[in-house]
Amino acid sequence: MIMLLDRNKYTEAGYIGEELIGDTNKQLDQRCLAVQHSMKDKDFSTYEETLAAYHVTDAEYKLFIGKTAIKNIFVSFSGSTSPIFKKDFLEIYENMLFTYFPSPSNRVISIAKGIEEEANEVA
Repeated sequence: MIMLLDRNKYTEAGYIGEELIGDTNKQLDQRCLAVQHSMKDKDFSTYEETLAAYHVTDAEYKLFIGKTAIKNIFVSFSGSTSPIFKKDFLEIYENMLFTYFPSPSNRVISIAKGIEEEANEVA
């Protein structure tokens, strides 16, 4: 017999409350996903209009894109969603940075050096 740790969650009132309120992080992820699809479909004329339509801030959307990119990196690097070593991840990020900035500014070079130092500390 399986014991439930939080019995109140599985009562009718708890279940209905969870359905109505939901997880705010999941709701934000769903709105960010809607922003992503809406931008792909060009439903709005500007990025700012799209964010406003779904009540998502620029920072929230960029964080969502970052989390999505990390998941894709894990899958493409290892073939699974299990995390890779932090050093490997930092090296991948550094390579991505230099791919995006073929003629990097001093600021980009400084960021890359910081990544390299941190990767060496983790090793």
